[in-house]
Amino acid sequence: DRGLNYMVMELVEGITLKEYIERKGRLSHKETISIAIQMCSGIGAAHASGIIHRDIKPQNIIISREGKVKVMDFGIAKAASSNTITSNAMGSVHYISPEQARGGFSDERSDIYSLGITMYEMLSGKVPFIGDSTVAVALAHIQEQAVPLSTINKDIPYGIEMIVNKCMQKKPELRYLSVSELITDLKKAVADPEGDFVKIAPIVNDDSPTIHISDEDIKSIRNGAKTVVVSNTDEEDNPDLSDIDKEDEEESEVDPKLEKVVVIGSIVAGIIL
Repeated sequence: DRGLNYMVMELVEGITLKEYIERKGRLSHKETISIAIQMCSGIGAAHASGIIHRDIKPQNIIISREGKVKVMDFGIAKAASSNTITSNAMGSVHYISPEQARGGFSDERSDIYSLGITMYEMLSGKVPFIGDSTVAVALAHIQEQAVPLSTINKDIPYGIEMIVNKCMQKKPELRYLSVSELITDLKKAVADPEGDFVKIAPIVNDDSPTIHISDEDIKSIRNGAKTVVVSNTDEEDNPDLSDIDKEDEEESEVDPKLEKVVVIGSIVAGIIL
């Protein structure tokens, strides 16, 4: 308009999901599923275009008068690529994913984590992690486990609780890989809320730590491998064994020279390159 560029967004008459939760205290599992599926559809459309929202929270979800759910405020959205690494922790601290809190790599699974926190709030009426400061809340997302939904409200079906748990896994690889997978389980929960259909990959513990071997240990291993213990009777009966010892001694004398030649050759080749 007369040289001024501006954007006109869709007018949605309604209230935010945050306001809706505050009015009702907490939502039923059926209403939570319905809203979550619509949220997933909107977020999935962004992901299909290579865009990560990075700030999913009830304040950015609008419920229209007709009951339609709209995802809004892509203010800190970023194109999904190998370079999507946040230099600073972005997103609202109560809904931020652990990887965003660390300032690390974020992708579609980061939005799924925030969606899980939002579902947790819908079902329980409160966010899972609170603290005296934003830093304390961010650390809780990284280190602490949320109070189980069944502990807060025993009426929450098992299947719904497990869906939220999978969304809120600390490690991205343990969450849903895409919103389409999440929608599939949400639809299963409509038909069978108590079903055991949610599969979370077990956390693999490393029971075989790296063992550091000293130079002395390496020498003893090499010497032990080259040493052949032979009795006097064996030498008389098997004269070839003494020859083997002599050959091993000769090899042990040649090995250091070969190593020096290889090292020098490598250095020369490196300089030439």
